[in-house]
Amino acid sequence: MVAIKELRTASAFQDAFYDYIRNLPEKKSKRSMLARMDLNNPPTPEDIQESLHQIETRHAQKPSVKIMKRVLGPVVAVLKDYYGVLDTLSQADQTPGCVLWAVLKVAIDGLSRFIDLIDKIKAEVLSLSAQLRRLTWYEELYGQSVDMQELLFSSYKNVFRFWCRVDKECSRCGLNTLLRASTSFSIKKLQAIVDDLKEDADQIDKLAGILEGQYAGTERMEASLERYENRKERDQGSAWRKQMQSDRIRSWLGSQIINESISHRHRNNLDITRHTTGSLTCEWLFKDSLFQDWIKGTSSKPILWLFAGPGSGKSVLCSHAVEYVRGLGDAQARCLHFYEFDNEHTAIVTARNLATQLFEQYWLLHQDIPDDLQITSQKSGADLINVFEFIRILVCKLPRVYIFLDGLDEECTMARWKEVIKIVEFVNLLAETSPNTVRVWYSSQDRPIIQQQLETHLLLNVKEQTRVAVDKHISLTVPGIRNPEVDQDTRTWILSELKKRADGNFLWASLMLKTIENEVSSFDEMELFIKEGLPKDLDAYYRRIVARYEKRERELASKIFSIITFARRRLRMSELREAIGIVSSENTKSLQNRNIPWRQAVEKVFAPLIQTQEDPENKGERFCYLFHSTVRDFLINNQNIFRQESTSPAILSISELTIAKACLLYLSQDRYSQLLTRQAEQWFTISKDNIKDHHLLTYSAKYWDKHFDHVEETPELRQRIKVFLTSMNFQSTIQLQSLFVQGHFDVYTLDRCSPNHKFTKRVFPKWFASHETDDCSPFSKNYRSYISEWHNLLDCANCQEPRCYPHSAVKQFKGELDRCLWGALGPRNFLSFNPGRYKSFMLCDEDDIEPGKMPYHEAISQDGSKVVVFRPSDESADSADFTFHQKTWSLPNRGMPSLLRVNTTISTNLDRKQWADAAIKLTSLTPNLAFLRLGSQIFSVSGNGGYSAIDSLDITPEHSTACFQDITSRGSLLVVASRRKMPTMDQPRGRKPTKPDQSSEKSIPDSTLGGDLANAECRHCSREPSKSNHASDTSPAKRDDSSDKNGSDSDSSSPSDEISEWNSAEESWSEGSTEVDELGNPLTSSDESSSNSSEADADSDNESETHQDDAASDTAVNSYGQLYDESDSDGGDVDFDSGFEDESYDGDYESDWSDDNNQDEDLHFDSDDEDRLARRMAYSRLDRKRDAKVQQGVLVIYDTSSSPPTQVFQFVQPLPIMLYDSPPAIHPTKPLVVWPLCGGDVLFADFEGKSYFIRRARTTTRRSMSPYSLMPYERPSLIQDYLLTSQQARHVFMKCHFSPCSKYLHIASLEAQQIKQSRSEVKAGTKPRLALSAFISTHRLSTRKTTRSPPSLIHRVKIILGSTASLHPTRMPLEVTWAEKEVYLSSSSDSNLLTLLRVDLFPPAKELADCEYNAVSVPKLPILLPESARLRSVHYYPPQPSTTQALILIGSWACKPDSDKDNQKPAPEDTPNENDTVQGLPETVSPPIGFYVDVEKDLGGWGASNAEEEIAKDKDKGQLKQKMEIFAAEDDCDIEHYFFTKRR
Repeated sequence: MVAIKELRTASAFQDAFYDYIRNLPEKKSKRSMLARMDLNNPPTPEDIQESLHQIETRHAQKPSVKIMKRVLGPVVAVLKDYYGVLDTLSQADQTPGCVLWAVLKVAIDGLSRFIDLIDKIKAEVLSLSAQLRRLTWYEELYGQSVDMQELLFSSYKNVFRFWCRVDKECSRCGLNTLLRASTSFSIKKLQAIVDDLKEDADQIDKLAGILEGQYAGTERMEASLERYENRKERDQGSAWRKQMQSDRIRSWLGSQIINESISHRHRNNLDITRHTTGSLTCEWLFKDSLFQDWIKGTSSKPILWLFAGPGSGKSVLCSHAVEYVRGLGDAQARCLHFYEFDNEHTAIVTARNLATQLFEQYWLLHQDIPDDLQITSQKSGADLINVFEFIRILVCKLPRVYIFLDGLDEECTMARWKEVIKIVEFVNLLAETSPNTVRVWYSSQDRPIIQQQLETHLLLNVKEQTRVAVDKHISLTVPGIRNPEVDQDTRTWILSELKKRADGNFLWASLMLKTIENEVSSFDEMELFIKEGLPKDLDAYYRRIVARYEKRERELASKIFSIITFARRRLRMSELREAIGIVSSENTKSLQNRNIPWRQAVEKVFAPLIQTQEDPENKGERFCYLFHSTVRDFLINNQNIFRQESTSPAILSISELTIAKACLLYLSQDRYSQLLTRQAEQWFTISKDNIKDHHLLTYSAKYWDKHFDHVEETPELRQRIKVFLTSMNFQSTIQLQSLFVQGHFDVYTLDRCSPNHKFTKRVFPKWFASHETDDCSPFSKNYRSYISEWHNLLDCANCQEPRCYPHSAVKQFKGELDRCLWGALGPRNFLSFNPGRYKSFMLCDEDDIEPGKMPYHEAISQDGSKVVVFRPSDESADSADFTFHQKTWSLPNRGMPSLLRVNTTISTNLDRKQWADAAIKLTSLTPNLAFLRLGSQIFSVSGNGGYSAIDSLDITPEHSTACFQDITSRGSLLVVASRRKMPTMDQPRGRKPTKPDQSSEKSIPDSTLGGDLANAECRHCSREPSKSNHASDTSPAKRDDSSDKNGSDSDSSSPSDEISEWNSAEESWSEGSTEVDELGNPLTSSDESSSNSSEADADSDNESETHQDDAASDTAVNSYGQLYDESDSDGGDVDFDSGFEDESYDGDYESDWSDDNNQDEDLHFDSDDEDRLARRMAYSRLDRKRDAKVQQGVLVIYDTSSSPPTQVFQFVQPLPIMLYDSPPAIHPTKPLVVWPLCGGDVLFADFEGKSYFIRRARTTTRRSMSPYSLMPYERPSLIQDYLLTSQQARHVFMKCHFSPCSKYLHIASLEAQQIKQSRSEVKAGTKPRLALSAFISTHRLSTRKTTRSPPSLIHRVKIILGSTASLHPTRMPLEVTWAEKEVYLSSSSDSNLLTLLRVDLFPPAKELADCEYNAVSVPKLPILLPESARLRSVHYYPPQPSTTQALILIGSWACKPDSDKDNQKPAPEDTPNENDTVQGLPETVSPPIGFYVDVEKDLGGWGASNAEEEIAKDKDKGQLKQKMEIFAAEDDCDIEHYFFTKRR
């Protein structure tokens, strides 16, 4: 035997291989091909198959085998066919031929077997391939079965036998094989092996079926177990989810603490009778017929009011009634609330308490939460209506609900009673609407205000029942009364005296019995005590207790009772000790531990009038409170009770002044003179103390002012409060209120007032806030101005709504009040001197008078170094003249503003109403602040910084109320532009009104400024109406002639013809030489033109081009005259320019500022393309010419160096689509003015050459705006719900700017597009939101032909800005600030964060890789802005070279009070005023404000922004293209048949 190395096999095939090798005889093992293989690398089934195939192929290719099969094969087959005939003949003739036939037959059979062996080997080799695959599959499927492994093992061994047999047979020589074929030995061996293989296959198939059945059964069992586990897991998951939902609802209700307090008192009430009379005292209640009718529901009135005098045990009766209901079964849901005199419970707190109790009982019954409860709990938990709805749903789902409200009389103030009324009205409504389900119990004293609410319900006066119960209680409880040694007369006298003195007062009886038990030791002493020492009433009993205090204890006791009596809530022991310490300390600026009294000394004073209760939130802490409301009444009525036997000033009267002083002194400590700092969610003072150890701090921050409400006002107190408010301690107090006083800075609306009337909490004492003196009156208004600007920051720390959008972005700043712009509150605001993180300011003087209701206007120089502020004068509205006060402020080197010019008075022809109500900007200044426009008047700056009117410059002589929109200047050149149709204005003062019978066309010319110039002729141009390429002289002597001529021709000329005539220039342009820029676009650059060119050549070229342009002027599109002719007018909202391949204007061209449109409406974009196309096809061309009314674009350039100023250029053109806040730009050195017109068209005007050309910049936003195009945080949750409608984009503004080097033109455009609405939004009729994007492009100007050659695009950036609900024409959503190499886009987000984008104006250096370059950058750190910044312009000016401070200027603001014009509700008598807990937000008129930020420290430097949208290089977005003729469907479509030939 050959030694075989033991190997660890991994399959049945390898096991069979090694076993076959081991069991081979030594002789065979040497000859076997398997023995010659590498045993460490055994073969695979594929190797065996390949080997057998090769063996069979080699054997079949042998020449002898081929000859045998090809030659002898057919012969043998024929002979075998005649076997029967030859056998019959040989049997019939027994001759030697028979022997010969027998021999021949043997040979034929041998040859046949030889041929059959070859065929059989080939056939079996082919079938073995399938067999091996089947064996491999079976092993993979059932390899884990031992039986299958044995069968596979046997089958593989047979495979090896077959392999070896085939190898052996095919290895023989042909003659040997032929001789061995004479017998059937070889073929029988091979057949036996094949039969064994077939038997194994049959056994394997049978076993596979059995195993499959076993596996199926196992899988069924496992599946059943898995289903059980899954069901169990689902049940557990469902239970866990329901538990999480219930926990979330508990958190939403958030009344665990108040419930624990209620439960504690409920248990104490039950213990009172349980420890005394064995609960026999309340048995009478359960036998009362009225109570039984109420509890069983047999009474028609579901509300029961139980009333009695003070100390009668009403709360104890209420607790026993609750326990009685509990005994009726778990199906009887019950909720309980005790009103307490020393714990103020608002309506929302009470409602949450009731809702929590009902929810817990519902949860115990059902362990499930219905959908309507979940939906309600997802609303704001701070809204009382939502909590009421939650209770209502619970009541509907519970079989029976009992609501118990005790102690209504303990809500003793009107403010607290108002909160009770909300609960009472709601609970009564529940009971009246569901009388069979809801039962309500009230228990209180009989007060008129309570009787007014409950007198119509079941009334249960328990005075007599209580008297009987108290008498029984006395009879059973008097010490020793059952002693048989006492005679009956003594016993009777004692009981009668005590019962008569008690008079049904359970409290008095309990106190007296306890006193007798402690102080009397015999019946003689008891008799003497009753005759002489027994107090007659509760007041006498309380006086007796106070008299027990020793003189040394009276000082401490007076402070303790003063503080506890007037505390707004139950004080903790630590809070009480610190309050005593601060009022007792000589150094009130710093409270030390040595000033705080010991706990044992304080507790010694407590008994028996003050009780304690464990604080469930803080272990070891206890609440301190008066044990009964009668004690508080006694102390208030006897404030000098502790001073009757001593006149020491240290012994205080019982008054609220003690705790008021304690709160004020506590907040005025030096350690709160700076804002708290946060470290790991803990807050520390300036002395590094953790405020969690300052126990009275949060209470003082919340209630300090309320404690002064009922304190008598004195000059000393008033001065002390003023000092506190003007100190930095008040800043820390605001911070504490923001962090720890929930809802302190909320904005409230009242049910009895209009929803538009908003209020805030009053924060100053009543008498201080309403003081008439000058030194106190501004405090309240100043504070409310601060709250209106920063309430989001102040309120975000305690906001409990996780989905609250205004607070979501601001929560990261909670408590960081140094982010407030304190200086921006103005020098007159007492809070403006608080320190802050940023250096801020307001552009006004401390000496300025209080601003009125008229808005400010301002203008900022291009670099932000100067600001001009205009404030209307203070004359009354009836004043004939309207004047302004102008102040110029300088911001040198990013320092605090300094006033350059004070109180320059400017008179205008505007009236006060136009200034206050105008929806368009009535003021504008040139970027260099050299010229000022007020309405239609132009002013120029004088040497002293003031502005004086240019009297000889009358732009709109026919309409003094009309105004040009934009102006710009360079030196003495003034560019005036207008693009809007003016709204109808009142008749100007001093002008003769139009008679009713006069035609409006004759009496009042078209108010469009372009129309003014066309109808009245230009008063500064005497040229004849012609299409000359050059402007005529500007001599004023020829005005009348031209005017007459124009008037005679006006009737026969179309509007477009008139406009073309009054243009003082002709369209002309020239291309410079070209090169390829970085974008692959042709660039115009005269600098790199042919070297053979010269200056003379250039001049001649200009002249020749001019003549060529003149020749082509008849066919060129000089203006929008053709567009005007092709358009119709339908009015309505602003239309969109498509901005795509169709370059024509689309839709209606009437101005969105038509007379019937309100100017101060927000801009909403309309894209009803099909409707507009239908209207366009319905009207004829003549109808459209007659009916079209569009605003006119007017551009006029004046030279103001002469007197009067001369007009050097004029351009008039209809503007079918409105463009906003897009002033013209004038080149620094060349006679070139660039002005955006509309629809992306930009005018390039050469005012010296009297020529112009127009190029169009298409919108870059694609036609269909998908929600995916928005910023990630603005995408809707259900994208598939959006409609597949196509919306158009349009330009909102286009701002042009020339670079300081004068070689480049920069264009910043804002594009807007309607977002596709969901079906639900369309159904609800909501207005679609607008997707905003900005596009910044830089164009290189031609050096030689700057004014005539179109610029070439070299850089472009597309920025996604998000979305907005609407756009306002006078308040753009972002401001643009130009720098040398960057442009800054700034605004305030909806969450009051600064939105700032820095965009590069030039492409990156070639050596900078694309992956390292970001054209758009944003600050890494956020900056918080005031609330009003969302409605104000926000400008960012980068640091100057000498400083790192950037300037942020926020424009002026005028806030009108909210009103409800559609539903004016009369103000009720109890509308909140200055003395109530809420106050109305103020009207605010604010001048510009600003602050400085350090780019690295405050902004954190610049980081890459994800707002940039990649633009493919092969796209032509941003290129200024030549305009095209529009396609008019009616006029240009003369259709004919289109013939074509089929391809053969």
